[in-house]
Amino acid sequence: MRFKIRLTLAFGLFAFLLCALFALLLEESLTTVEDQIVTSLLTQEANYLAARYQENPDMLVMPDLEQLKGYRSGQADFPAWLAPLETGFHQSRDFHVLVRELDSEQRIYLVYDETNGILEQHEDRVSIILVLLVLIVSVVGIGLGFYQAKLLARPVEKLVAQVEKVDAVNPEIVPLASNDEIGLLSRAYASLVDRLGQYIQREKAFTRYASHELMTPLAIINNNLELLRHESVDAGMQARAMDRLHDAANHMQRQIEVFLMLAREGQIEPASQALDWNRLWDDIQASFPRVSLSLEIVAEPEVYANEAAVQVVLFNILGNIEKHGAQQPDTVNAVLTLDNHSLNVRNAISRSERRASPRYGFGLEINEKLCAAIGWHFATSQENNQFSVTIRFDSDDESKA
Repeated sequence: MRFKIRLTLAFGLFAFLLCALFALLLEESLTTVEDQIVTSLLTQEANYLAARYQENPDMLVMPDLEQLKGYRSGQADFPAWLAPLETGFHQSRDFHVLVRELDSEQRIYLVYDETNGILEQHEDRVSIILVLLVLIVSVVGIGLGFYQAKLLARPVEKLVAQVEKVDAVNPEIVPLASNDEIGLLSRAYASLVDRLGQYIQREKAFTRYASHELMTPLAIINNNLELLRHESVDAGMQARAMDRLHDAANHMQRQIEVFLMLAREGQIEPASQALDWNRLWDDIQASFPRVSLSLEIVAEPEVYANEAAVQVVLFNILGNIEKHGAQQPDTVNAVLTLDNHSLNVRNAISRSERRASPRYGFGLEINEKLCAAIGWHFATSQENNQFSVTIRFDSDDESKA
């Protein structure tokens, strides 16, 4: 059963039960009030008759009305059903009776006939009014329930429509502006969909980066394997080929580890030991012999970051310099400056590269995401024939100077 129908029926049933209970209480209250009025009337009439009897017993006239009749014990038309009654009030379905002693020999019996009472005269009308009241209030309750259910269901229907229209490629939900539970649910859905979208983007980036960055080491591995298949290759060439295979395999392993880090949600966990800058410089110079790197070390900060991620960042920077830097003539010159707060790499670029995009493919995009995951700030700039990359160690968790 749908939410609207359930809420509408609940409102209608509640209104019916509440109104029916009110009608029963009203009817019972009217009956109680009538009984009290009749009791007071009989008491006043009995007191009046007793006073008249004390004045002159022979002149005592008993009431003989349509609703109220009086009898004296021993009179000729005395009803037999009154004889067993003791003094006091007595009530049956149709009669109220008050028995009062006038003296040791005389009693009076006052009988009020309820069949001709005020409520009995208007009983049908009162019943019709109460039934109509129950029906009207029930209908109003159903109407209010339907209206309220429509108001409550409208944001749910909007949320359902948004969920049904979510694009699997680029999922997004705009949370509802309401501050109730539905708004809270929509914000939770929007957060979940946003996280799913980020996960999809990370998966796409992983595939894109992996297909781009792993092509070079795979090409190196294939070329050296072809070289090793030739029988004419001497031992020295075999050793160098094996070294290149080893370096390419290590490079692929580092790249895959870093891509897996980027594919995970959240930042990359910092290392327990500070970076060994000297080892990084040695690895860079060994891996990029064509890059003439001038080191300007102002200070070597104690940076606690994942070494594989940092190595990929620096290798991508130097790889871009080797590919796009200005040749002079067999080497590419670059300047690396390191201080307590930042690392900067500058190099000249050729005239053809000045007209191209300063992003140079996926390398710098990977660096930007890696630095964000580490907790660093990554920025690039290009002025005339100079390209610059700056990394700031902004996070106190990963950088200690």
